[in-house]
Amino acid sequence: MNAQQSVGQLDDDTQVLFRHILRGEPATIEGHAAELGWTRTKAARHLAELEALRLIHLTEGALVRAEDPRLTLGRLLDVEEAELAERRQELLGVRQSIGTYEADYQRGLQLGGNPTPAWQRIPASEVPEAIERLARTSEGVLRQVASTLARGPGHLERVKRLRAEVMASGREQQSIFPLSVLDDPSWRVLAEARALAGERQRFLEDVPLDFIIFGDRGVLLSEDDDPVEAPDMLLVHSQNVRSTFVALFEELWRRAAPFHDGGAAAADVRVLELLGLGFKDEAIARHVGLSLRTVRRRISALMDEHGVDTRFQLGMAACRRGLLD
Repeated sequence: MNAQQSVGQLDDDTQVLFRHILRGEPATIEGHAAELGWTRTKAARHLAELEALRLIHLTEGALVRAEDPRLTLGRLLDVEEAELAERRQELLGVRQSIGTYEADYQRGLQLGGNPTPAWQRIPASEVPEAIERLARTSEGVLRQVASTLARGPGHLERVKRLRAEVMASGREQQSIFPLSVLDDPSWRVLAEARALAGERQRFLEDVPLDFIIFGDRGVLLSEDDDPVEAPDMLLVHSQNVRSTFVALFEELWRRAAPFHDGGAAAADVRVLELLGLGFKDEAIARHVGLSLRTVRRRISALMDEHGVDTRFQLGMAACRRGLLD
């Protein structure tokens, strides 16, 4: 965007003056200031902003006259939309270049002769940065095992925003929690918010340890079992160790079960109800306030959790489990 002020950046007083000029008869700066109860200096300052955008002009006798806003504002919006489209194209070019830059970076690491260590300790203060780096540079499913809601980086606002951004992009996240979290009064709100964002949740009687597997990259796990809010963590880079953690997660996921007693499942039940009423995916998305991609991901997840292959079978399974009338 250029240095010229945007029409969307007019402050409240400037907008008040503009509407006053549009509604009234042509008058001098002093006349408008008097009618609004302003000083001449204040009126002149805001008039200068409107004149710079060519929303008004001065006629003979120093009278202030407004142009037709359909013409002036329409012209300004056309210019700004063109600049915005150009900026979006520039950003798209940068995004498409990320893969090339990443390949160059990896090549540089190889030539530098400094291989990535098998593991490294991440201080608590640096955990959010590590999570962001791993989330943005990895591909594939995000798998998390959390033993409690009271500790770990998952409750940090920065990490919450990143999780929402990642899942909004269509990336899948699977999380396993112990049944004990269901006794937490704050769990319902938190779980439903995460489920609405697209997270698939299952529960076990007991969770052995806390860890997160970042797709094809690495594993982040708690360094100790102390009930501290933000513990130090270990980042494991070894692909062999990562494969072991993936196998562990898949076994825990197989043994775990979804929770279907309101709360976190409320959004899923609503989706099932709308499916049963014959709504199309697009209509369901509008009714529950989710994106079409998220709705289809949730339906796929429900089919997987209920062990069925078709939507009709999903409806039958939901009825058998008492989720639907």
